[in-house]
Parts: sequence; C-alpha cells; structure tokens
Amino acid sequence: MTATSSPIPLICFGRHRDLGQKMERILQPHFNYTAIMTDYKDPAALLALLENLNPTPRGVIIGGGFDGEMVHEVKDVVAAWTQGREDAEKIPVITVPPGTFEAGGPPALAKWIKGELARVFEVEW
Repeated sequence: MTATSSPIPLICFGRHRDLGQKMERILQPHFNYTAIMTDYKDPAALLALLENLNPTPRGVIIGGGFDGEMVHEVKDVVAAWTQGREDAEKIPVITVPPGTFEAGGPPALAKWIKGELARVFEVEW
C-alpha cells in the first residue's frame, strides 16, 4: 500500500465489538472495517451491507467465536452476491481458527489476522 492509496475495506464478524475495534486499529493503515457485526441471524443483513456500504467491502473476517454453519452460510451469501454482479471481484472470507484468541490474547489474534491478510491481499506490514 502506498501513502496515497486507501485502506482495504472489510466487514468484521466478531462476538466482541471492543476487540474488533482494537484489531481494526492494529490493521490500519492497510485495512479498515466498514462494519463490525457481533452476531449473524439473517443473510439479508449481510446482503444489505454488501449492497450499500461504500466503498464495497473487499473482504470478510469471521472471528473464532462463530460456528462452522454460520461460516459456511456467510461464504455462500458472499459468493452468490459476487457471482450476481458483473462488476464485483471475488470477496475472500477469512475465518479465524477457534481458540486463537484464547491461546494468546489480542497479540496472537492480531498476528494471525495480519498474516492471513498479508497472504490474501499481498500486503507487507
């Protein structure tokens, strides 16, 4: 990322908003969260975010506190939304492994997220 480029917008699903905000500060200036969702009940809310956020999110991060069923549904919703739009690029869904936070607190979580974002978006920290 150059000094003149904008941060890459992401949607964050995390059980704890304060932790999500802390992670966002750590990920700056390369990334910013355009939305932090603390729960997931309905695909319509995610679709509304994908449709209405400006700039359009370029990735989704799901914290380790969500179950596999939710992760699968979010991946399906994002993939279907992307396929239905000619101008949309593929949006990666990054899933934090359960227990990452518990194993090492915020530093371990930040390290894992930064590593995965670097790999997916080819960002250097």
